[in-house]
Amino acid sequence: MKYFKSDILSQRVIRIIELGGVCCYLVIGDKKACLLDTGSGYGNIKEYVKTLTDKPIFVILSHGHYDHMGGAALFEEVYINLEDLPVFHKHGDMVTRYEETQRIPETRSIPYLDIIPTRTQAMKGIQNGDIFDLGNIHIQMISVPGHTPGMMCPLILEERTIIFGDACGVSVLLFDEYSSCVSEYLKSLEVLKTYENDYDTIYRNHGTFFSEKSLLDNVIECCHLILTNQDDHIPVEFHHYHLYAAKETNEFHRIDGKEGNILYSLDKAK
Repeated sequence: MKYFKSDILSQRVIRIIELGGVCCYLVIGDKKACLLDTGSGYGNIKEYVKTLTDKPIFVILSHGHYDHMGGAALFEEVYINLEDLPVFHKHGDMVTRYEETQRIPETRSIPYLDIIPTRTQAMKGIQNGDIFDLGNIHIQMISVPGHTPGMMCPLILEERTIIFGDACGVSVLLFDEYSSCVSEYLKSLEVLKTYENDYDTIYRNHGTFFSEKSLLDNVIECCHLILTNQDDHIPVEFHHYHLYAAKETNEFHRIDGKEGNILYSLDKAK
């Protein structure tokens, strides 16, 4: 079964898309390469990455959800914000990870044995402001707690590119015991906005994988609307959670044509 395909985004950055539509990013420097997230762990992503670069590879996980940490056990050197270890351990349950393959038709035929077992080895911690030197290309880590407590956005400095991932997107999820409330999330986005002059391109891990720079302002606006009870407050279901969308959508797109939304539980609307 073919689990991966890739798109060359620049001489230094490659997008790797796994079966099921989640992506991660490979950044290649002169000395080493960094894999930003490891997907859901369907098949051996390490062997696939080796077909794309001969540089030594290490991993940075943006956060601990199952569709970003799945292949982490394949690599020796793995970094994560340690605030996200509880998320990592919860989403690392192998029964739950296999059940996730059954949610969409594209992954239902994946054999259990083709799902990489959850990493049990220790991981190295990362913090806001940490910079990784790959050799003439640097990745700066930006802490954006909200979706999870240890959510990180990698800023690829020389590329003027940032990976928003799940930190800020078309349907940011603020709903479980690990998510922050909207007002705290808004503070994170305001910090993220201070980096706006350092990047020209925004990449994500789901959907279209790309967003215009207006995305951040649109999600900030959603926060303000929720906090002032002026959002559309549309009931939605997600993984058996009863949530509300800040802006009304038609399928996956806002009906007002803008990009950026928040799906939140009532206890987070404060």
